[in-house]
Amino acid sequence: MAGGKETPRQKMIGIMYLVLMAMLALNVSNTVLDAFKTVRDGLEKSNENMNDRLKFIMTLFKNYYDNAPKKAEENYKKAQQAKEIGDGLVAEIERVKQELIKMTDGLTENGDLKKRDDLGISHKELVEKKKGDALQKKIEEAAKKMAVLINQTPKGIGLELEWPKINPSTKTPQSWSNYNFGEGKPLTSTITLLSKFQNDTKNAEAYVINKLYQETTGGGVVDSYRAVAVAKSSYILAGQTYEADVFLTAGSSSIPITATVNGSVLPNDNGVAKYKSGGTKEGVYKWTGTVSFKDPTSGEIKSFTTDPIEYQVAKPSAVVSPDKMNVFYRGVLNPVSVSAPGIAKEKLKVSISNGSISGSNGNYNVKVSGGTEAVVTVSAEIEPGKSQVLGATKFRIKTVPDPIATFANKASGQVSSATARSTSGLEAELKNFDFDLKFRVISFNLFITRPRQDPLFYQSKEGNFSGAIKQNMSSLNPGDMLSFQNIVVAGEDGTTRTLEGAVSISVGR
Repeated sequence: MAGGKETPRQKMIGIMYLVLMAMLALNVSNTVLDAFKTVRDGLEKSNENMNDRLKFIMTLFKNYYDNAPKKAEENYKKAQQAKEIGDGLVAEIERVKQELIKMTDGLTENGDLKKRDDLGISHKELVEKKKGDALQKKIEEAAKKMAVLINQTPKGIGLELEWPKINPSTKTPQSWSNYNFGEGKPLTSTITLLSKFQNDTKNAEAYVINKLYQETTGGGVVDSYRAVAVAKSSYILAGQTYEADVFLTAGSSSIPITATVNGSVLPNDNGVAKYKSGGTKEGVYKWTGTVSFKDPTSGEIKSFTTDPIEYQVAKPSAVVSPDKMNVFYRGVLNPVSVSAPGIAKEKLKVSISNGSISGSNGNYNVKVSGGTEAVVTVSAEIEPGKSQVLGATKFRIKTVPDPIATFANKASGQVSSATARSTSGLEAELKNFDFDLKFRVISFNLFITRPRQDPLFYQSKEGNFSGAIKQNMSSLNPGDMLSFQNIVVAGEDGTTRTLEGAVSISVGR
């Protein structure tokens, strides 16, 4: 601050500066303390994983011992001793940790130390009260006991305590306890260090047991782990439950395996076999694999088979929906094909509003009734006892268009006199319509006009020519004119319609 007498404003600025600096220092401190917790959490997780691995190796060791007790007895007992020594030391370090935590009011809700920044408890308990010296002695004794089991040193198994014997600042001797837990060391760093010593112990224990197992079996120790996820199906739909088994596999690079599927040996890379199958034909396929290896304990070939694994092969497809063409016609059977990727056709359930539907296995016929719209709904039982709607499509309902009446296959124009005389009636047909729907003429009016004569008029109640109409038709000559009007037709759809317009024909030579 400036020299001389300060104004009240300058004093206030000075106080605010000091507060700001204190806050900045506090933030840095909290960052460091958070980092300690992160490291500690990682160490404790690593300890849990190592415990699981040790249990697994000891199970293998016991299985070997059960099958070959004379060969494995000595080393198995040493492995048990190593585990007992390591577990005992880890428990002792944990006791010290919990004692310190309890003295400082325990943990917060998120698992952190309530007084993680306490700078006195570690020095008081571990240095002044010599608890750290006692812990050092127990670590060194445990390290020697485990190392001697495999004729190595504490350093060889990774559990030798090392520290600067001379304090570089004061140039005076310093103990292991004072170096790790001396004045100014926050509680969180002490707890983290103790977790680190537990981790070192577990690693040393695992090293010793692995060495004993390798020495006993001549190799074959589990030295690789892999997380594996196997899904029950590789194809699901929205609404289905995706299920998969997730587990840890253990393997040994020293034990060769043979993997087969359907009798064919699979290539493998570092103990992982690769199965490939060409998807040439549609359908749902299941397969199982078998893994065989020579048991190093008994020399027997042992085989294990996987659970059935399912996958589906489907044609590459794209769906193009012509929205304006989604039409059902009244009075006819409208063919419909239904499919759903990933679901067998026989499992589909198809229904319709405003009509009826029949068929199976993806091929259906729809017959609509009145109204202007129908909805086709597709559902399936995707899980036992659980049906789900896969989709619904709207269709417009329309009436079949009117047919076209013809005489000698013509709706207008000229026909020869010979053709006109031999034609026996009017026909009605749908032109350029995809449905094979038949219509027949049931009545019409006929005007026959001959040159220089009055027109002749006839009414018929059938499509075929008979009576006077037939007689006059058989005597047609070039120049005569025919006009069929008020033509009424009946269709297979049950409708009766009066067609618009007339069939006008001129008789030629």
